[in-house]
Amino acid sequence: MFPSDRRWGYFPAAGLAWKMKEESFLKNIESINDLKLRVGYGVTGNSDIRSQGYYPYTALFSPGNQNGQYLPGVNIYSANAFNPNLTWEKSATTNIGIDFDLFKNGFLSGSVDAYIRKTTDLLATVQFPPGQFLTNQFVSNAAAITNKGIELSLTAKLYSSDDMNWSVSGNMSYNKGKVDEVNGATRIAASGGGLPGIGRTLSYHAIGEQPQSAWVFEQVYDNAGQPIPNVFVDRNGDGSINDDDKYYVALVPNWNFGFSTTFNYKKFDLNASFRGQLGGNVYNSVKYQYGWEQKVVPNISQNLNNNLNGNLPFVTIAENSVVSDYFLEDATFLRCESLSIGYMFDKLFKSATLRLYVGANNLFLITKYSGQDPENFNGIDTNFYPRPRVFNTGVTIDF
Repeated sequence: MFPSDRRWGYFPAAGLAWKMKEESFLKNIESINDLKLRVGYGVTGNSDIRSQGYYPYTALFSPGNQNGQYLPGVNIYSANAFNPNLTWEKSATTNIGIDFDLFKNGFLSGSVDAYIRKTTDLLATVQFPPGQFLTNQFVSNAAAITNKGIELSLTAKLYSSDDMNWSVSGNMSYNKGKVDEVNGATRIAASGGGLPGIGRTLSYHAIGEQPQSAWVFEQVYDNAGQPIPNVFVDRNGDGSINDDDKYYVALVPNWNFGFSTTFNYKKFDLNASFRGQLGGNVYNSVKYQYGWEQKVVPNISQNLNNNLNGNLPFVTIAENSVVSDYFLEDATFLRCESLSIGYMFDKLFKSATLRLYVGANNLFLITKYSGQDPENFNGIDTNFYPRPRVFNTGVTIDF
């Protein structure tokens, strides 16, 4: 993937822990079963640019199609794009954390971590000056990004006896990124940030903004709260609407969480897990593609096209309306990832046991998002069909 003089990377790491519970000032405190302080620093490397093919740092040629030969039997070769300056992407992380186990029988245990991660020489696909190759973009060490965050993990044993046990586990993380530097530009297109159509890009890594932020116009609305087609806020006050009036909206949520519970009563058991996010935005691409009146009009055939039901504020979609913040919606959600209930036959015969269970995956989703699913890792929802809800039943036998 890299030239011979950049092929090897050096990625050191070190960690130090202090088991504070063993110190004299905490050793006799019965409510603290364990307490440990950790600090660490490490560097990791990334070289995953396989999408560009092998040897992307040197000049190579690809044979053309035989139907495109100028002379019979004489093949044509095309020059492939390459970048001789490619090197490792490096992420340096500084972390401080606390592990704890508190109260009788480990009633509450968990960890808290705070970190700062600095990524340099970020490998990303960027625009190339036209005319060099038969493409206008290729991979490069394009940017530097800083991420800061806190992660919390907790487990609570709420009840424990011979007949019944109940525990709850959960985690929550906060992360906020910032683009510190972009080589030779103020922004680069984010991977997966393109919209349907040719040359339409929604999200960028822009200096001073969170990574993968949407670059959009601010929509103007009428008194009834409906968007006025192709009318946007003149944010810089120069009397005209152009790219200078666009602003950045973070797509990636800062808060993510998940929790699960396990409950046992005699031979019955119940397990459930949930996850979700707070904040962030998702671009409703399905509304953009199908949410306007003229979409139903056939172009060639006599068949009507699909359209969305409900409110259709646009007769057609003008070019600027494609990147209107009208299509951005709050991506907050809570999803029931799985739920199962089982019963154990522990004296089936001799030492064999049998467990019957029923369960469901993706049981429900709570969100204000009007599209199919707010959980989109690139922040653009192109899903016309929803995720399936799966019900299952089964038997587990242990001899």
